[in-house]
Amino acid sequence: MRSQALLALSLSLLSTPALAQKEFFFGTGEPPVFREADMDKRFLRSRVYQALNTGTPDAGCAQLVGALLTIVGESGPFLHKRDENFFVDPALIQTLNTQLSTPRFPASMFLVSMMRRVLIDKKLPAEWLQTAVALAPYYPPLDVGKLRFIADGVKPVDSFFFTLPAILERYDVEVLKANTMAASVADAKFRDDYLDKEVGFGGLEFIDAKLEKPKKKKGRNAPPPEPPALVARLVYYLPDPTHDGPLSGLTYGKPKVRPAVTITARLKESQYLDLAQLPKGSRVLLRGRFWEYRKALKELEVRDALLFQDRDWTQNAALADPAAVAACPLAFNDLTGTAPVQPGGFGGKR
Repeated sequence: MRSQALLALSLSLLSTPALAQKEFFFGTGEPPVFREADMDKRFLRSRVYQALNTGTPDAGCAQLVGALLTIVGESGPFLHKRDENFFVDPALIQTLNTQLSTPRFPASMFLVSMMRRVLIDKKLPAEWLQTAVALAPYYPPLDVGKLRFIADGVKPVDSFFFTLPAILERYDVEVLKANTMAASVADAKFRDDYLDKEVGFGGLEFIDAKLEKPKKKKGRNAPPPEPPALVARLVYYLPDPTHDGPLSGLTYGKPKVRPAVTITARLKESQYLDLAQLPKGSRVLLRGRFWEYRKALKELEVRDALLFQDRDWTQNAALADPAAVAACPLAFNDLTGTAPVQPGGFGGKR
């Protein structure tokens, strides 16, 4: 994976007609196999790698290490099987380029090397997790739960392109707008194509969670009820100009019901987030298997689910002081041996 593999994809990119084919979401071949290359070996000898393993006493370098680990953690739940690319939030890409990169330190190259190390080893190194745990009390942006998730082994989604807005768009095109010749089988085909996939849905609102006992189905030959499970109720609000537009605060009369998709998530027993401390209304990320839908995708069911906090990085993506990073002795390009900005002419100062 070269530095070009570092992707920041907004959900709006999924609305173009060219993305109609299922192959775009899930690819057409086997999951990629990551093998160690020369750059990966050089990364193992870099100063950043040593600091990830053992920590650093330098306050500025601690910001750099914490920021890189934060971005790895935020990307971890979206690692996927489709290809060698990975997802980074656009706001964090901006942070990477403005707060962590200097003429002598290509931060994106080091981030790609870190992600490759995770994918080659198929887990986050235990030493990196220990460094993150030690750093977390002094570095609030770190989400140790997400790092623990990938430290227990990479569990990729089928595709990070397969977002909730993308599913809704595909259902509208492939089922609701299917012509008369295809309408009779459109829903069944959609189920075959898109259900039973590992997904990661962000931007959800946490309604509540509790232990629920499924109701026994009626009928002599009805299957026995499933065992009790911890179930989370979530909601995804659809874009609505009356709520999200510039005139959203000027509405009059009785408030309109905001269009939304409700999600029932049957949770795994072991979670990386303390659900007892999660307030109602929190923004969360859902990982699990897309199991069922009803009412034209207005109600979804996800099983074997995990919940994570989902920060809105557009509000505050300050991860490091650029001056502190520039003064950090770790912020040096020892991957390629040359800085991205070279002096011009001959005999210049180096």
